[in-house]
Amino acid sequence: MQVQEVANNLGVTPDTVRYYTRAGLLHPFKNTTNGYNDYDNHDRHRLHFILSARHLGFGLTRV
Repeated sequence: MQVQEVANNLGVTPDTVRYYTRAGLLHPFKNTTNGYNDYDNHDRHRLHFILSARHLGFGLTRV
């Protein structure tokens, strides 16, 4: 799945998906034919968990 598909699936913006990718919490595969990031079901489930944790009040802390 590409960024837009993951975002639509979870009801967030593509920027949210990219943010957590840059933060190192999602690990997409780089598609060699078009250079896009491809996310698998593990990434989708992980982002769902992150969003649930955010809803409960958890956040990211930079050390």
